[in-house]
Amino acid sequence: MQKCQHWLNQLTMSDNQLGLSILALAAGIAAALVITLFRLAIEWPLEIFLPMSSEDDYEALAQLTRIGLLVTGGLLLVAIFQPLKPEQRSVGVTHVLIRMERHQGYMPKTNLLLQWVAAAIALLSGHSVGREGPAIHLGAGAASQLGASAGVAHHRLRILAGAGVASAIAASFNTPMAGVIFAMEVVLLEYNLRGFIPIILASVAGAVISQLVFGSNTAFDVPPLAMHSLLELPYVIALGLICGLLSAAFILLMKRFQRLAPQPLLIKWGGLTLATAAVAWWLPGIMGIGYDTVNHALAGDVSMGLFIGLLLGKLVLAAWAAGVGFPAGLIGPTLFIGALVGGVMGQFSLLVVPGYPAEIGFYVMLGMGAMMGAVLRAPLAALVALLELTANPHIIMPGMLAIVIATLVASEIFKQPSIFRAQLGQNDLYQVPHPVQQMLYSTWVAEALSRSVAVSSRKISSQGASQLLQLGTDWVLLEKDNVILSTAALAEALSNSPDDASGSADTGGSTNTSATDSATATTTRAGVEFPADASPDIDLLAIPGERHTVEAISLKYNLQDALDLMQSHDLNWLAVYRRDPDSRKGAGPCVGLVSREMIERHYRYRPQTIR
Repeated sequence: MQKCQHWLNQLTMSDNQLGLSILALAAGIAAALVITLFRLAIEWPLEIFLPMSSEDDYEALAQLTRIGLLVTGGLLLVAIFQPLKPEQRSVGVTHVLIRMERHQGYMPKTNLLLQWVAAAIALLSGHSVGREGPAIHLGAGAASQLGASAGVAHHRLRILAGAGVASAIAASFNTPMAGVIFAMEVVLLEYNLRGFIPIILASVAGAVISQLVFGSNTAFDVPPLAMHSLLELPYVIALGLICGLLSAAFILLMKRFQRLAPQPLLIKWGGLTLATAAVAWWLPGIMGIGYDTVNHALAGDVSMGLFIGLLLGKLVLAAWAAGVGFPAGLIGPTLFIGALVGGVMGQFSLLVVPGYPAEIGFYVMLGMGAMMGAVLRAPLAALVALLELTANPHIIMPGMLAIVIATLVASEIFKQPSIFRAQLGQNDLYQVPHPVQQMLYSTWVAEALSRSVAVSSRKISSQGASQLLQLGTDWVLLEKDNVILSTAALAEALSNSPDDASGSADTGGSTNTSATDSATATTTRAGVEFPADASPDIDLLAIPGERHTVEAISLKYNLQDALDLMQSHDLNWLAVYRRDPDSRKGAGPCVGLVSREMIERHYRYRPQTIR
């Protein structure tokens, strides 16, 4: 039993890299299973409704059927969300970012279940949204619930949530490398060497489970692609410029639609549903994720007029959905828009220079990467996704060029943040963490801990005091009084007469304890008890010396948690326990002390995290 407890502690309450990797692997498997069930819950019904077409081919439905499906789905979502409080409605990537910043990566079960149901309804009813944003929430939530159930430390819970995100991306696109980079670039907001290995394992688990269920193909049917000459580079630059312009327009449109936020759901979501229905009446390809249209573009089957209409329609509808908090994703629409831009430009190049061997699919992929990098502000994740989707290293150089240009145009020329930052711009619950704060969030409280403390009752005999001093600690913790005392003061008291040391001097505002509390006084360190004499004669709250009031904190917390607790209680010291002090099982022995000075010393001299 003790061995089992030891291994559990190694997994949940230590900084052992092997233990964290095992937890992340389990989190990746859990997230991948959840994402697999989510995809099946969407794809199976669509295969029944659309037996003669692909599961995303809403063009096969009659016009009235399409409209009825959209209206039914929109009304059902309004009915589900209307009774809920604003914090209960929070879903998607923005929800994950808020929970990572404010709640150490813990994702509530209710929001997780709501995301599942709402995204399934939105996608099945044909709304012009994506499944990747909900998948990120579901993956992070599944991993977070696993970690919270195991009682892992907060800095590890954040990594596990990031592992769930990586697994979700890998399971959605079959792109494990892009899943790792996206999790660290967008969600964790840092490249931390401690987190790389666990997140890589989780992403591999997501890809393996996805391939077992859906096969080894990626999300798109990508043919062999190549840039045939360096003379195409100016056209690649033009593609990057246009994608940057459209990315900025997309974010600006989203901000405009955010003005509808105070309106009732029936207006902002109902209006979106009616607008989608109006566009879908003439352009049914606007419905759903639209990956079938992307595959047509990759194959070179491009109709200029149709693609321009779909591009404009998707741009407006996806921005509307993102602006009013519609419970589905925007990553899919972003890729769809980029694919259409690339398809139109590829077709235009063939019209202008008909003899030149340009490939439309090549520009489709570049457009997808450029839009993803610029809208999400995740250029490295977009580049890695291009590489994995095409399995073609020759796309790296032109992909880098297009992605960087698009990102610079959106961020530097039009001064637009990432779409997620823009969505959270008016949310008081979220602020981008300062680099120091980010480091504190990811650092276990044990890393700044001083274990030079012994635990004692308020009154102690001379013999017990002598034994305590022999331990060589710097501080004595009086647990019942929430006070620490310098052992130097106790040593000085021992050098005086016992009669002088046993008075009832001012306790400096500390809690009083009756003399009867000391009848069985003991002194402990690391769980070992030292018996006291029958008649205690030193009152540790009465003798002169350096004292500090303390509060209790669990070992599972991080340094930012510790600073927040100090701030809320106006303290400089905390006593750290193995378990939560409010736990019914008890907090266990005190394992050490942490102070503001210790935390400051830790982050000043800690090696810099790779960012």
